[in-house]
Amino acid sequence: MSTVIEPETAASSGPSAKEQSQAAVAAARAAAVLEPGLDQPVRLVGARLWLAGAALLLAVGAGGGWAVWGRLPHTLTVHAVAAHGEAPVRVAAERAGSLVEFKVRPGEKVTAGQVLALVGDAEATAPTAGTVTALLAAPGAQLNLGSPLLTLDPAGAPATVRLLVDDPKDAARLKPALPVLVPAPGGGAIHAVVERVEPLPVRADSLDGALPVAVPGLPSGAAPVWVAYARLPQGVALNGPLALDVRVDLGSRHPYQAVLGQEAKR
Repeated sequence: MSTVIEPETAASSGPSAKEQSQAAVAAARAAAVLEPGLDQPVRLVGARLWLAGAALLLAVGAGGGWAVWGRLPHTLTVHAVAAHGEAPVRVAAERAGSLVEFKVRPGEKVTAGQVLALVGDAEATAPTAGTVTALLAAPGAQLNLGSPLLTLDPAGAPATVRLLVDDPKDAARLKPALPVLVPAPGGGAIHAVVERVEPLPVRADSLDGALPVAVPGLPSGAAPVWVAYARLPQGVALNGPLALDVRVDLGSRHPYQAVLGQEAKR
């Protein structure tokens, strides 16, 4: 007797269409559980981008307001000499004769009446206490009555700062009453005030012997130099005379003025 093996039915050969549909729905739900709200991050990113854009606009607006209403300090750096009085005291020969020798040298502090030099057999003495700043003759030179011997920085005169400017545009910015920041030994600054500005420049070579110390950076020869004087606070003691750079406070200006090169307003 023979045995016939029947083929499997469609139901046993694979899932039905209904089962496939249910599986697809389940898979979709699973995906929804694993990655909920796939469109939500897109909306969040959009919101964050909008907020970032708004913040940027606010920042730019604030920056624009600062550029218009903000203030920046504006100063001018100037070569200067800190000394006493407006000019050194010149000591002259009180009689004609040969300069035998100097008894002092530049930078030396002297007292009133101290012997400074010998002219012939006569002594030239200090008219005031101070610091020797320059020797104006050479030993062996034949001097006339009144010939300059040396200069002194007078210790008893008010402490002053002589501002020396060789740029006409910078000179035009100097005005009386402007604050001046003078560097102090050991750091910090002393506040001085511009008291007077000479209306006309002088020749650079005319300052030879008129300044108590050499000032690096100044021009030479016939180049024009404008001179202004600043007053130091009463009671300030100078360890000088000395050359230094000071900062003149020109006031403040808006950032857009600094970019455009416009002057400061006080």
